[in-house]
Order: sequence, then structure tokens, then C-alpha cells
Amino acid sequence: MKLKEKVFEYLCKRQEERKTRFPHFDKPLKILVIYESDVLERNDAMKSIRQDLLKRQMDVTMWGYVEKKEITSLVLPQSRILGIADYNWFGKPRDYVLKDLQSVHYDLLIDLTTHSILPLRYLAMYADADFKVGLNLGEGIHDMLLSLPDFTPEQGAQAAIEATWLYSEIMKFVSTVKSLD
Repeated sequence: MKLKEKVFEYLCKRQEERKTRFPHFDKPLKILVIYESDVLERNDAMKSIRQDLLKRQMDVTMWGYVEKKEITSLVLPQSRILGIADYNWFGKPRDYVLKDLQSVHYDLLIDLTTHSILPLRYLAMYADADFKVGLNLGEGIHDMLLSLPDFTPEQGAQAAIEATWLYSEIMKFVSTVKSLD
């Protein structure tokens, strides 16, 4: 295990326990979506997911990550793509990123990553969200995990799991579960 991974696990254990609350879809929700951006930063799948959430009358913020130094897309309040320069040597987000991430409280975090990407794991861990949902990659960050048959975290990038398909599966489960909150 790399030093970066050990630091992440240490920081995960030091996180204070948070109270989770399942989202109710009968009222407008504030949603944070995190994803791995494509290299060109076009993210057509993310645009369609954003449109779907806006049709559902949700307040959507999307944060992506791409493994390159210079990001060409604009930093917008509702959409942001981070790169290597936004993280320190250990893979932890820089203070200005954490400040921006934690400045807003979200009802739901939707993690659309299909393999373990340390910068996105940090975003999922530090995001101020009542409920966090994502793919089961063997980590304890999320409140609700989706497990897919014949999928292992090692396959991650090779498995052709479309973000839109993962999004539809997550929304199917989240919108059908009834909470007793």
C-alpha cells in the first residue's frame, strides 16, 4: 500500500462520525455529483445527467477530476473540474478546494466514479452531505453502496460502465427507497 493510501485511511479514521439522513424526493434537493472527467473536459454524459436532475427540480453542483496539470474549463459555482494542481503531494485537496467544497451543505452526494481515484475519494469524504451514495469499491465513505455482479474495483477503468448507466441505477434505488426519517 502506498503512503498516499495510508494517509487517506488515517484521515478517514479521524473523521468525526456524522449523522446520516436519507433524502426525500418529495421536496427539492441540493445534490453534489462527483465524477472522473474526460481528458478534453467535455463530459457529455455529465451534461445529460445534469439536465435530468434539473428536470427533477434539483439544485445540482458537479465536481469532476482529471489527471492533468492545467484545467481549461471555467470554475463555475455549479460546476468545477479539478486537476493535479488542486491537490498536494499526498493527494489531499488543497485548503481552497476544501473551503469551497465544505462551504455548501448538500442533501445528497452521488459518486459516479467506477474505480478508486484518491482525489475523488477525498472529495467524497470531505463533502458536507446528509447522504452519500456510490459504487461499492471496498471503502467506507458512502452511506449506500451499489454492488454490481461480476465487477471488481481492479477492473475499474477497463469495465465499460457508463456514468449515465451508473447514475440511472443509483437514482432507481435512491428514489424507490422510502425513509422513516
